[in-house]
Amino acid sequence: MLLMLVAQLDTLDRVAAVVDDKAIWLSDVDERALLYAATYGIPPEQLPNLRREVLQQMVNTELLYLKVREDTAIHVSEDEIRRAVDMQIQQLKGNMSDEEFAKKLQEAGFTLDSYRRFLWDDTKRTLYIQKYIEYRIKPKIRISEKEVEEAYERLADSLATPPEFKLAVITLMVRPSASVEQEYYAKAKRIYQQLKRGAKWEEMVQKFSDDRESAKVGGDLGIVPKNALPPEFVREIERTPEGSYTKPLRGPQGYHIFWVRGKRDDAFLLSHILVRVKPSERDVQETMKKAKRIVKKLKSGYSFAKMAQRYSDDPVSKANGGELGWVSARMLPPDIVEELKKAKPGEIVGPIASPDGTMINIFKVMDVQEGKKPTKEQIRQLLLNQKIEEELNRLIEEAKKDYYVKIYI
Repeated sequence: MLLMLVAQLDTLDRVAAVVDDKAIWLSDVDERALLYAATYGIPPEQLPNLRREVLQQMVNTELLYLKVREDTAIHVSEDEIRRAVDMQIQQLKGNMSDEEFAKKLQEAGFTLDSYRRFLWDDTKRTLYIQKYIEYRIKPKIRISEKEVEEAYERLADSLATPPEFKLAVITLMVRPSASVEQEYYAKAKRIYQQLKRGAKWEEMVQKFSDDRESAKVGGDLGIVPKNALPPEFVREIERTPEGSYTKPLRGPQGYHIFWVRGKRDDAFLLSHILVRVKPSERDVQETMKKAKRIVKKLKSGYSFAKMAQRYSDDPVSKANGGELGWVSARMLPPDIVEELKKAKPGEIVGPIASPDGTMINIFKVMDVQEGKKPTKEQIRQLLLNQKIEEELNRLIEEAKKDYYVKIYI
């Protein structure tokens, strides 16, 4: 029955996968992907890849759940599920007020009640799997002291906690000159005109889109909530008929041409071609000169906070006088980390251009925390987690033989 329904679904929502007799809907996948993106600051162009990862995770969880439920001695009560859901909501809310939390949920397309419903089934499955791990997997695992010692020798350096830097930053965006901007706009317009004359979308995406991740799937962005798009994008997409293309729209990275594949009250089904606007070398050098002038003033005694508020193009840190707080070395490019390691608290580092040449950063190192090696007990826990993961993967592969699985995207 499900297989017959798949072919008849509306283009705006469809079955993304079937596991046994359970349909996993694309809208559910996109809701989770968008929630992760909003929580962890994942940019829109990475959504297609994130969507595939989320879908595979949902399929694997369902397979594990089906396998675990074969063990009739494992049981989870509704009260356990309710408490776990409440705990997740409280952890996500943190110190936010009710109003702030409601706004964050709204940005991800939820009310508190709908988010609670959203969590319920996933939490139920997670609790069953966790109980199975505790009662059926962990008791069988044995880890010797020799294994721990060998793993410590092998892994301690690579698993060391990286240094952390307490930083303030002045970020200067490298803005393309008018002639460079016009060059990229003309390119986007030519692509748009070719599409209007009947060029094949798939071919144009592969040939011209600078978003190579989404290009792998024909530029597909999936279901995009209206509140995740700039108002001018929403207005243009609204007046573009389904099946047609928007004119080139300027975003932070460049010009987007959207193929409007579907609409609903709160979201669009979109694919896009991105023409990334890249500043010229001259643009980079002009911004670097400005950055060097700022560094000279800072080293002569000017207030970093006041200079950040005056010059920085990063609105978030700018409001805090450039302060970023503690930043792990893992979050920074290697060349910046090497420069920061040389600096003492209070020193200025930079200016340093980003690898893509789109921004130049000036840092103030406010404090430094050295990295630490893991303890042997942490290595023991790592080995335990690895063995649990191996057993779960074995169960997933076993479940694939026992239950029907079909992925459609």
